[in-house]
Amino acid sequence: MSRRIIGSVVGALAAASLVAPVAHAGKPAKVTVRAEAPGKTLVEATLTTTRAQVVKDGNAAHACTGTSAAGALEQATAGRWTGSWFDSLGYAVNSIGGVKAPADFSAYWALWINGRVSSKGVCGAELQTGDEVLEFLCTSTPDFSSCTNLPLALEATRVHRGKVTLKVVRLKGDGRSDPVAGATISGGTKVVKSGSDGRAVVTLAAPGGALRATHAGDVPSAPLNCTLGGAGGACGSHDTLPPLLALHGLRDGATFTAAHAPRTLRGVARDAGGLADVAMRLTRRSAGRCTAFDGARARFRPCNGRRAPLVDVGGDTSWSYLLPAKLAPGSYGLLVIATDKAGNRTRVTVRFTVEA
Repeated sequence: MSRRIIGSVVGALAAASLVAPVAHAGKPAKVTVRAEAPGKTLVEATLTTTRAQVVKDGNAAHACTGTSAAGALEQATAGRWTGSWFDSLGYAVNSIGGVKAPADFSAYWALWINGRVSSKGVCGAELQTGDEVLEFLCTSTPDFSSCTNLPLALEATRVHRGKVTLKVVRLKGDGRSDPVAGATISGGTKVVKSGSDGRAVVTLAAPGGALRATHAGDVPSAPLNCTLGGAGGACGSHDTLPPLLALHGLRDGATFTAAHAPRTLRGVARDAGGLADVAMRLTRRSAGRCTAFDGARARFRPCNGRRAPLVDVGGDTSWSYLLPAKLAPGSYGLLVIATDKAGNRTRVTVRFTVEA
């Protein structure tokens, strides 16, 4: 077996016993995927895995589930990765985005999940919601037991008055880490360096930003998203994918008679990371007058140049709101906003008419 194959196997399985790649497809999950080559981030995406199988060598018997790390990598790269099949491993990654491991076998593509070396290859690693997938070109130690370049991570310990106290650490792949001195942290109002204990203070520019740590010879950290507001701000979510949102029984441009005007507004909102809230805004125009539905008073009130209030309809996947009565004739605008737990939002707007 070549040194490159040995490196791929050891890097993927962390010197554990070889695990057969056959796996039962799990549920689609919302995950982040990152691929790092020296000096360049090749892929950085948040996505929801699918059940579409992945075959990289044309052999249907070598299919990986779409809910595996292979499926996530396939989505994130739009298929721009290659792999060689081994019966005991599945696909060993050869290249990502056109970047190949060196011809001298001194480096190989390593798979880490949630800051740890994966005990399975890309086919066998089934993902769950919130998982963070990292593929990077590992510069191997002579015995292939580890990498000389290791991933960094940013840990936020405090956010106060626009300043974030951070610690930069170097992950070891087994749950342990060491502080990193002299790391460069970007994304704030200015670039700062970590101290001898790995700590630094970064000033955020409103409304916040994504902080990242780099250090010569190491793999950059994942972005640490920080926002200002509320009790001072927060850091920590890598989730940038908004929820899915759809309305039922109400299409844009629809016309109803007064007798068949909708009374219950309903739809579906989904997010693998969890919904925080679904809210709506309903306005009516008739005879040149604007009115807006006020949920607290359960009636329409004059707009008076003010933005119509948002009405909370809950955080359920299948949401609905029963209006106090059928809608009167007029032209309506309905805005529905779904917000996930990371603060990402999806907006859907429809306009419809109720005739007398």
